[in-house]
Amino acid sequence: MSAHATHLRGTAHRGYLELPWGQVHYRRSGDTAGPALVIVHQSPLSSATYEPAMAALGAHGLNAVAIDIPGFGMSDAPPAPWSVPEYATALWQIADALGLDRIHLLGQHTGAIISAEATRLRRDRVLSLVFQGIPLYSDEERAEKAAGYAPGYLPAPDGSHLQVAWNRVRWLYPTISAESCSRQIAEYLSVGPDYGVAYRAVFAHRTDTDALKGVPTLLLHGSEDVLDRMNDVVTAAFPDAPLVRVEGGTDFVAEERPQEFADAVAAHVLAHAAAAEPSFRPVLTAVVDVSGGRAGRARSRTGSLDVALTRPAERAEGDTGTDPEELFAAGYAACFGGALGVAERRRRVTAGPVTVTASVTLGTVAAGAYAIAVRLTVTAPECPQETLEELVALTHTICPYSNAVRGNIEVITEVAGGS
Repeated sequence: MSAHATHLRGTAHRGYLELPWGQVHYRRSGDTAGPALVIVHQSPLSSATYEPAMAALGAHGLNAVAIDIPGFGMSDAPPAPWSVPEYATALWQIADALGLDRIHLLGQHTGAIISAEATRLRRDRVLSLVFQGIPLYSDEERAEKAAGYAPGYLPAPDGSHLQVAWNRVRWLYPTISAESCSRQIAEYLSVGPDYGVAYRAVFAHRTDTDALKGVPTLLLHGSEDVLDRMNDVVTAAFPDAPLVRVEGGTDFVAEERPQEFADAVAAHVLAHAAAAEPSFRPVLTAVVDVSGGRAGRARSRTGSLDVALTRPAERAEGDTGTDPEELFAAGYAACFGGALGVAERRRRVTAGPVTVTASVTLGTVAAGAYAIAVRLTVTAPECPQETLEELVALTHTICPYSNAVRGNIEVITEVAGGS
């Protein structure tokens, strides 16, 4: 094992991001123009687990970024304990802050659960997945672990709490080196006595593996990984995913066999990197002629649209003309409502009657240019609020209007479901 595997530093570039809850630490290696691989570690450890493999991943031409999950390693903790969806949402904020759009995700244990949920939330941005052990616990296992796993420790003046942490790491990983164990003790201490906060989030969360169908996935871990026992469950959940077991490797195969680990990860990522430029397959084409600009007329060549256009400031009583903002609002609202129906089918839920209201505002920006902003209000009184929020988040990844304007204009979404 290389020397830098035993502490928190290393040779990869390291930096911090400023985000709403605080600073996020990351380490980066490789070509920033290459396929982006975001690595999410297990808790209560840090991105240091992957330091020995970072150079090898970068040598394959990848833009490898290993983050410290908020609250772990050298990243600030959120103001209150987070759920898995909150960690997953934060992961996309981190990706945005790093300037990454479509990415490959590698998650280990807790990090795998967060990566799976991040993929469910923004499937349009995930090109492929690597799960380095994903704990697909049954409801009974989650309840049992929530009752007593990772009980924490109390700092003691004689330092006996250090022995408690050491004994726990040794119990989990009896064959790892003393140097690796020492690094983990530093990571445990950096989190604090309640190092099980992310574990509890995992135990309270049920991973929706059906939502990940179709995402190219690799199952990769050491044969001595503590989650190797779950292979039957995991391969049943991901029947199309190849399973690669590094013989003799533990949970820390990335530091034990960095080149072998990097070769397997890079082969998977590069095989699916071409998906970063998705092909466009036409479904239909609408053709509309407009003469006279905002005070003219719009006539469709492919449908029955034939409407007068009127400048809002010049609209008189009884004027039946419309304007581009109304037409855009109608198109966005109709498209979003249709895409929400697709989201319902994917999530196997029914929202009931849904109304989508689109408000499109024309305004000015710098240098005298014009821009628009959108507010979408989605109302479904028969649908529970939490369910509707999940549907709307998924709909934004499906709706072509949302995909077209993302990153270009402000879109505020309001969701009004039932109790």
